[in-house]
Amino acid sequence: MTGPHLPETPRPDAEAFERDMRTKFVTRENLAKLFGMVMPHLREGQRTLVYILTQSDRIGHFTLEPQILDSLYGDSYDRIVVVTGPWDRPGTNALVPSCYGDRFVWVQTDDEVILAMGFIDGGLADLKLFHLLLSSPRLTIVDFFKKMVDGVEPKLIGLPDAAREKGHAQLRDIGLDPEAPFAYFHMRTPKYRETMTHHGHRTASIETYRPSIRRILDAGYQVVRIGEKGLEPPDWFSDGYFSLPDALPELAPQDRAADLAVLADAAFGTAQNSGPIWVAAAFGTPTLRTNTPYEHLNLPYTRDLSLFKRYRDDRTGRMLPYREILDRRLPAVIRSEDYARLDISVVENSADEIDAATEEFFGMLAGGPSRLPPDDYRRFLALGRAYEREIAADPWFQKETLDFYSHAHPFGDFSGKILESAPDFLD
Repeated sequence: MTGPHLPETPRPDAEAFERDMRTKFVTRENLAKLFGMVMPHLREGQRTLVYILTQSDRIGHFTLEPQILDSLYGDSYDRIVVVTGPWDRPGTNALVPSCYGDRFVWVQTDDEVILAMGFIDGGLADLKLFHLLLSSPRLTIVDFFKKMVDGVEPKLIGLPDAAREKGHAQLRDIGLDPEAPFAYFHMRTPKYRETMTHHGHRTASIETYRPSIRRILDAGYQVVRIGEKGLEPPDWFSDGYFSLPDALPELAPQDRAADLAVLADAAFGTAQNSGPIWVAAAFGTPTLRTNTPYEHLNLPYTRDLSLFKRYRDDRTGRMLPYREILDRRLPAVIRSEDYARLDISVVENSADEIDAATEEFFGMLAGGPSRLPPDDYRRFLALGRAYEREIAADPWFQKETLDFYSHAHPFGDFSGKILESAPDFLD
């Protein structure tokens, strides 16, 4: 039994795709162009690593991938050269590179052929003058998570003073006091990348967060939402609540200091599994991860609390227990269209569930445990480990670089709220 139980649909062969990519892009001509970009940044006697980061217009990748390079390779190289797309592209936060030290050198290019090489898994090559790491984002992240399981500590990043001062000034301009406690809030709706429908199972409605936001405000925190514009309904909170994308619309990439200041300096956050949680984690900011699907690559390494979505079999109307979610290989399904073909609905958290998890998270931030009984947490991990053993030996998962399952490992916490409505969920 290999891969998710999808109906027969044309799917690209991962190995054939990789061969085609290498043949097309890893050529003498393209390597010569890459050498030309990198040579001005080499220094005699310094060991240099070169990496191509294609998705610099996505803040999660733009932050996480360099953090991985620093964590895994920083002690072995004097200089890390990161080749990216232009920083003036929509969605790019051009201040992210400033969070890394002098060891990092950044090279911008609009050469789409060179950037496409960032999706190729070619390993670490010694090109004499420098080492070239050809690794797709997925393989880079999987390698990082596996090494974290083996004991590697992720290196956190810091916000430079200049970026913090600029960000705090922007926050003051919209009425938020950055010196007083605040929490960040991020969610993804279907409006995010509307032309890309594959991520619908990762979205949610802002209305379900109303009681949680009220609880956070009542606890004395300001709340600042980052992300998409225009999500709040007319009767939404006003006193102490701020929508950054609406208050500071159309900031240029080099002016987006407030986003980083929010994620770096927040006491905590409430979010979904999307790019900003990885930026917050890189700064060491804890997050309540709500509306979280079960996914292979989601390893929280700060003390985050995850509130997972429920999975419903639409043919029977039955909510699936965890063992069946794993037996059906549903964590490997990453497209909403595939869930529809499987007659599976990924059900978003209710307002009561999010509010209860917020209360639970407050207790954890104060030093207490999560509400999930220890025996249930051990059961959750045991089921995950059994699943990971099966997929690790499965050729389909190996080819797809999905032979690792984050929730087989004791990172982060799992909210106990789900067991109140489904006490047999872990049976």
